[in-house]
Amino acid sequence: MILRSPEDGVRLLIPQPSHALLAGQMMAAWGAPGFARPDPAPEVILAASQHDIAWLPWEVAPTLDPETGLPHAFTQLGAAVHAPMWARGVETARAAYGLWPALLISLHGTRIYTQYMDPDRLPPEDHAAIDRNNAKEEALQADWTAKLGALPDQVARNSALVAVTDALSLALCFADPSKAGEAPMEDGSTRKMKLVRQGTARWSLDPWPFRDSTLTLRCETIRLPTATRWTDEEAMRRDLRDATWSTLAETLVPA
Repeated sequence: MILRSPEDGVRLLIPQPSHALLAGQMMAAWGAPGFARPDPAPEVILAASQHDIAWLPWEVAPTLDPETGLPHAFTQLGAAVHAPMWARGVETARAAYGLWPALLISLHGTRIYTQYMDPDRLPPEDHAAIDRNNAKEEALQADWTAKLGALPDQVARNSALVAVTDALSLALCFADPSKAGEAPMEDGSTRKMKLVRQGTARWSLDPWPFRDSTLTLRCETIRLPTATRWTDEEAMRRDLRDATWSTLAETLVPA
């Protein structure tokens, strides 16, 4: 779950799969001249929109962080918790959607554990969980890439597209432009994305990767008064099921 910093007395809680929906919307709109494009497009769009499928069971029954009185933010949970979830999520994607989405979701998990985290700086149980996950997923990735007959460059390009749409979505959900990431270009280079907030729900983006001249992204979020806190996990889960939901809409425009 993403916990956005409070604004105007309200805190937004954004479930991981809801954030992933924004990434899928971006991927569906991706493809300005000069940018790498998803190929095969339907499967890559699906992978972007489902890249956090592993978190579905956790979001149904989130755990309470006793230090904050709020649900754990996904960044507060260690690999010993979420690496087994990733493995199950990949298998779910394989069974439900097929090889391409499962491959890209698996690669996204590996990217998280090898590029966004440093196992050597983690507790032993997290380090061990990452090692087990990487060994299993790398074997699956090699097998599925061979079965798809996919070229390494094609796989890497699609994986990088999932990564940048994920990063842009996180930047919007956290309202933190520093998370915007890098986009793969058609010539094999990458471009750092610069996101600038222009208003409550309006952002400029440079360079502009989308086919249309503006893009509005939407997902559902939970709205809580800033002062909300819990001491009992089951009460928190009950209250979250009954909480007020609203649409988060963020508009992107070229710089």
